[in-house]
Amino acid sequence: MHWTGGASSKSAAADPVAVIGGGPGAAAAALTLARHGARVVLFRPARPGEKPCGGALPASRLPPLPGFDLGALPSVEATRFLVENADGSCVALDVEGVYVYRRADLDAALVDTAVAAGAELVAHRVESLEHGDRGVDLVADGCRRRFSWVICADGGRGLSRRSLGRFSAGDSLGIGASIDGDFGNCLTLAFPGVTDAYLWIFPRPGGVSVGVAYSEARLSRGAAESLLRRFLDRRLEGGASRLAEGRRYRYPIPVYGSDTLPALEAGVLRRLLLVGDAAGLADPLTREGIRYAILSGVLAAESLLENQPQRYPRRVALEIGREMSRALAARELFFEAPIGQLLVPVCRMHPGVRRVLADLLGCRQPYHGLRRRLLRSAVGL
Repeated sequence: MHWTGGASSKSAAADPVAVIGGGPGAAAAALTLARHGARVVLFRPARPGEKPCGGALPASRLPPLPGFDLGALPSVEATRFLVENADGSCVALDVEGVYVYRRADLDAALVDTAVAAGAELVAHRVESLEHGDRGVDLVADGCRRRFSWVICADGGRGLSRRSLGRFSAGDSLGIGASIDGDFGNCLTLAFPGVTDAYLWIFPRPGGVSVGVAYSEARLSRGAAESLLRRFLDRRLEGGASRLAEGRRYRYPIPVYGSDTLPALEAGVLRRLLLVGDAAGLADPLTREGIRYAILSGVLAAESLLENQPQRYPRRVALEIGREMSRALAARELFFEAPIGQLLVPVCRMHPGVRRVLADLLGCRQPYHGLRRRLLRSAVGL
């Protein structure tokens, strides 16, 4: 079977546009294009399962997606955050507007909304990607089709990045498990004071997601696993023994770094718009990537609809890159400077600092102005 595609035209979205990936960034891009009448084909292979963190989202900070009702999905609202530092001291914070979803629910609902809007779904993995002057040829399930542009949301180590010969230099790793049971609605974070590692327990519908994020170049997997087990023995009912019951995962987390914007520029030259993990847009401090995957997917689709795909890297730099650059500086505050370990005792003494940390974790406090607000709160201003 041979799929035929239309020839390239002056309008970037007039010919069929392909979207590669099964996550929120791909579905958001397909939905945005389809809602505006563009012909879009979403290549979505079967997903292997849950990813680290599982789907904690600040509802107020998500870009609007017409026709998609996030509130209709099963979720747990994490109204209480417990933050622990290296000596085991902790502080409890009241946080509003953070909901945790199962990724299987979230991703499938976004895809269903995109298909309902008119996107064509191809439930197969893209096997090859060939760049040309007039378009990009994709092969999936033995079938070939040409597209004017391709939005790539297939991860930091996916086919699109490999086709460009660019590999993310900013990867972190997430390892952990999804465990079934009733564990309440308290979200726990721990900063153990070991390199740039942090640990979590996320409540979610039907259970919890537990794990540790770290940089492989700075910490061995064995050491990371040991941190996770000790943390769970302290903070999870049943302790580390519950790991044997869970569905384990290990996943690269491509964080924002020096290679992010150059990779976007290289992609545009090949008619590829990289979004989400494929672009290296996970937050360098929290490693959270769902929000930025959705936002970059919308930006990529809008760039095509406006017939200005070459401006996509610039839009990412302005609307995401500035905050991510500040996140890099904030990462040093939390992991390298004493402030990360001092936050717990200071939060206990200063209600103002507690509010700053609660707003940061609830994504109401941007990284811009974070240092200034922390210092002002600490001295009672």
